[in-house]
Amino acid sequence: MTLILIYVVVFGALMIFMTTRGRKRQAAQAQAMQSALALGAEVRTIGGLVGTVTDLTDEYVVIETTPGVKLKFTKQAVAGVVSPEVEGLGAEPAAEVDEPAAEQEPAAGGVEDAKDEQKV
Repeated sequence: MTLILIYVVVFGALMIFMTTRGRKRQAAQAQAMQSALALGAEVRTIGGLVGTVTDLTDEYVVIETTPGVKLKFTKQAVAGVVSPEVEGLGAEPAAEVDEPAAEQEPAAGGVEDAKDEQKV
């Protein structure tokens, strides 16, 4: 009985240690990214907005999403820096698939034939 209790306590302590270690690593990475923000960097917010950093303070960042539209966010709202796209990869639109000109119409007596077959 005591051996099972020891296993449960050790397993619980190990789980707590592993989860807090992961959270600390994530928090450190987020803090490093937020402190490394620079003017002109293209960033993505946690809401999915993408824009260019136009102004920085200790607490806030101003992002220009389209020419003339500037939005103010807290630094915690910045999810990451958008990596520049490589030219030539994914630049061409996908080829369109031609759809058939006319779809096949069901036979006129198809529904009635099916009901008759079910009765048999």
